[in-house]
Amino acid sequence: MGALDRAQEDLARGEPWSARKRLTALLDQDAASQPALDLLGYACLAMDDPAGAGAAWFLTDRDDADPLVRHALDSFVAACPTPLVLARRLPINAPSRAYPPRVRERLAVLESRVRASGEEWEPPGEVHYFAQEGVDVEAFDEWSDAPVSSRSGVKMVAAVLVIAMIGTASIATVLTVFF
Repeated sequence: MGALDRAQEDLARGEPWSARKRLTALLDQDAASQPALDLLGYACLAMDDPAGAGAAWFLTDRDDADPLVRHALDSFVAACPTPLVLARRLPINAPSRAYPPRVRERLAVLESRVRASGEEWEPPGEVHYFAQEGVDVEAFDEWSDAPVSSRSGVKMVAAVLVIAMIGTASIATVLTVFF
């Protein structure tokens, strides 16, 4: 039985605080887990915390047209005096690309509102490559989006090179001792 199942049981027993604790721990390990964020929203509602539900559901693919979601999102926005406070109260611990398209759109709008207020914020975990002379920073983006199989090949080559260097150093040490 996984953490999600246990959290659902906690909610069924009327213990939403236990569910929230489990789900928060699960989100520490899988920050963009849509089922965990969705269930966290329900746990918050069960604790009479619509703003908490809005913070969790902000990071899910839930439709804003759903009255329950709309109320939670509105409560979350109303509980935050500025866009920067709203951004900092999100339970976000993963790069925006880890979330569904609807969430990425919400985050982009939020980031633009934060900047419009004269502040700076971007979702945690975003990766930026700084241009250096002779370095094509665009190549890093292509490499990081490469299929897993090609990254595995690069890792395999690196592992073989490391093993070869260790072997060479070991042989040199043995030869030095004997001669």
